[in-house]
Amino acid sequence: MNVKISRSLGIIAALYFTANFNAQTTPRDTVSKEQKIEEVVVIGYGSVKKSNLTSAVSTVKADAFADRPITNVAQALQGNAAGVNVVQPSGKPGAALDVKIRGNTSITSSTSPLYVVDGIQTTDISGINTDDIVEMSILKDATSTAIYGINGSSGVVLITTKRGKSNKPQLGFNAYWGFSKKVNNINVLNLDQYKSLMSEINPADLATINNPMYAGINTNWEDKVYQNGLDQNYNVNYSFGNENIKAYTSLGYQGTDGIITPSRFDRYSFKVNLDANIAKWLKFNTSLNYIKTDLSSTSDNLSTARGGIVLAALNTPSFLPVYGSEVNNIPINTDGSIKDGYKPGQFAPNPLQSSWENPVAYQSRIDETYNNRFMSNFGFDVTLAKNLVFKPSVSLDVVDTKRMNFVNGYQTNYGRQEQGTGSLNRSTWQNVLYEGTLNYNFKSGANDLQLLLGGNVRDGKYINNSQWGKMFPEDTNEFVYELAKQPHYNYTSTDLREISGFLRAIYTFNNKYTVMGIMKAQSSSALSKDNRWGYFPGLSAGWVISNENFLKDNSYISYLKLRGGWGKAGNASGISAYSAYYLQRLSELGYNEDGTPKGSWSPYQFSNTDLTWETTTDSNIGLDANFLNNRIKFTADIYKRDTKNLIMGIVFPIATYSYNTNVGSVENKGLELSLNTANIKTANFSWNTSFNISFIKNEIQSINYIPVSYAAYNETVGEYITRFAPGVAIGSFYGYQVQGVDPTLGNLTYKDLNGNGAFDAGDRTTIGNPNPKYTFGFTNHFNYKGLYLDVLITGSQGGDIFNASRLDLELMNDFKNQSTVVLDRWKTPGQITNIPKAKDPESLHISDRFVEDGSYIKLKAVTLGYNFKNLFKGISNVNVYVTGQNLHTWTKYSGFDPEVNAYSGSAGVLGIDYGTYPQVRTFIIGLKTTF
Repeated sequence: MNVKISRSLGIIAALYFTANFNAQTTPRDTVSKEQKIEEVVVIGYGSVKKSNLTSAVSTVKADAFADRPITNVAQALQGNAAGVNVVQPSGKPGAALDVKIRGNTSITSSTSPLYVVDGIQTTDISGINTDDIVEMSILKDATSTAIYGINGSSGVVLITTKRGKSNKPQLGFNAYWGFSKKVNNINVLNLDQYKSLMSEINPADLATINNPMYAGINTNWEDKVYQNGLDQNYNVNYSFGNENIKAYTSLGYQGTDGIITPSRFDRYSFKVNLDANIAKWLKFNTSLNYIKTDLSSTSDNLSTARGGIVLAALNTPSFLPVYGSEVNNIPINTDGSIKDGYKPGQFAPNPLQSSWENPVAYQSRIDETYNNRFMSNFGFDVTLAKNLVFKPSVSLDVVDTKRMNFVNGYQTNYGRQEQGTGSLNRSTWQNVLYEGTLNYNFKSGANDLQLLLGGNVRDGKYINNSQWGKMFPEDTNEFVYELAKQPHYNYTSTDLREISGFLRAIYTFNNKYTVMGIMKAQSSSALSKDNRWGYFPGLSAGWVISNENFLKDNSYISYLKLRGGWGKAGNASGISAYSAYYLQRLSELGYNEDGTPKGSWSPYQFSNTDLTWETTTDSNIGLDANFLNNRIKFTADIYKRDTKNLIMGIVFPIATYSYNTNVGSVENKGLELSLNTANIKTANFSWNTSFNISFIKNEIQSINYIPVSYAAYNETVGEYITRFAPGVAIGSFYGYQVQGVDPTLGNLTYKDLNGNGAFDAGDRTTIGNPNPKYTFGFTNHFNYKGLYLDVLITGSQGGDIFNASRLDLELMNDFKNQSTVVLDRWKTPGQITNIPKAKDPESLHISDRFVEDGSYIKLKAVTLGYNFKNLFKGISNVNVYVTGQNLHTWTKYSGFDPEVNAYSGSAGVLGIDYGTYPQVRTFIIGLKTTF
């Protein structure tokens, strides 16, 4: 492990030693054991006293992230909960985050958690306003997630937002402003160094590079591409209430300009939470949310040849100007007109490879997405009898999306080839969930019983209208379907229905022993009628040892509980609504004389009526312990998760379409530790610390029908990066092991692993594991009178990264500019180096040459602020703060940042960096007021 990382972990350990020492030598917290035990924890369809909790549940309060510039709720989970690994795979505004709870449990199905926002179930929280959140509960084991059935197999995050209270009206205003900049740099060859390299790769190209038309041009592409980003956020909320009606309303705006134009994210949000007592036996509650997001994106996670701006900024030679009109001698056609590429406003073509355009040309492409989303939940609490409450509800989540891409037919070489090309996708996702629960609570003496009986019906509809085309009039600057001479159109509609019933019982005896049982039965129309129903049980128990007589009056142990559980959950998210059926699609084969497309129907997938659920069996043992009057709180969980019947699409050699079937199993084992300490607490000063660490091991147990499966194809070398096979972790990298550089010939050599004396495909093996051995979060909060300081450190250890960006920056096999690493390349016989010669054909393979240690420790966020109390009449609180985010990263990784995942949209593919939009360092100043 990196020495810097080791030292940093040593510092953390030393701080914790200090924390524990202070916890024992300073005055005790005044909060009693009884008060702590009566804390309530939110779980599925209700809540329980903390002492009655038998499952693995973590809670994140809003205070942990309230002063950070967060654009996605998932960022708030990062570093704040054991067992939750959050990777920010891109620094691009509005980019989705990769959230895993207790690791990967599937190869093709989604492993993202289910989010429940005030009873509204969703897998997309990208537009939720974090300023509205009170707390988040993370349900991690199947004994707690089983009640959500197939939707909860990858964990559940319950998000509770602010509601009105029975007190005087309260008005709040929160705002922050800031800027961001690129965190790291990758150095590339200057013009002279580039020319020297080209003389070794293809000397004939030097005549083009040294053409007088480029004389004196030396473009710094980094300066042309990158800028400082801007952040701004405004939120206004108003709450009021009395005994009969309570309301909370909020209005918010967030805007982020990225460090690479035209990337920008804008979010507008409006929320109303209403609670009304209609009668003694009838209560009404609702949550209404409207979210509008506008996203202007830049193309990243792509090679230069595919339009990737990040790699193009590194690969584009500096002898080229931005615009063709900037060359010294404007090329002229035989008729005296200016050649294409050199007219005013046209980007300079690359004379070495016309399809590789400069990064500013790629920035001119339009990629805009507009989302309008309405999320609502309407529910009633109907008291049928004493302690018997019926809760019917209906929730609606409607997302209307419009995405437009366009490359005009004038500015770029690609645009001129296509005479303008683009697409417009309009999609609507409508999810309606009807639910009803019957809650019964019985308490008599030492007996406490909670019963929950419920059911729901879900109707999910998806409609997509896709238009695309090319050959537009030259002056067209956006996609207009009617103007395309070669238009295309596609319509898709799916309807996914689910129905379920569930039962939960929680019985506690004498505040010491608790047993919880869950049964969920669920049906999905995605599967055939013979396999639609899945049954997911859960059983757990807890023993509050500290309530036993032999520990009840112990002055050191405030609270001690042992718990354990077993449960099952299902997953079918990796398949479409009609995966059990034989499907065909229309393939276009060209155009008729009248310009209309001609085509034919061809198979899209085989039918498989035996297809069934992926099922995860989860076992968990946990320990909760509080010491010294609850000033030290410790939680430990050890678990094992076995997922069977993995769903995968198999493509047979005789066909190009897939056969969805259940192919194998995967196992996760893990240990989670959390420690919270009140280190110092006096009248004027307090210091609180929170630390969590999660260890995990993942392994594919079996794959049936096919021995292995591949993913993450790299076009530069024509090989796959990721291989799924029994005995290795999900997402493992596969390729050759480098032996060294032949000092005589300068070519790269590889280990002969199959022992046949030759270099061939049989020498490939597992060369890296992207799954970290452990991740951690470390938070310290200091408060002196009104002054406070928050410090968040996050880290990851043991996960490998395949730096595919280096394939385009170190292979030295074409016209692209390279990184300064290649200055150490082999040039003369006898030279000892680990960089092969230029134009070495043996280098064009996936190998461990590009596998790097992705371990890091990151100073994620530091906030310094001051709370002014009753500063002016009518203003009860003013909080002014400054925050720095992503301030420093200790790592050996050579790329922009070790938090990467170029294939974040593909389940099971992890830890690949391929022209990823760099992470940003952000500085903000904020203001919070309460009237």
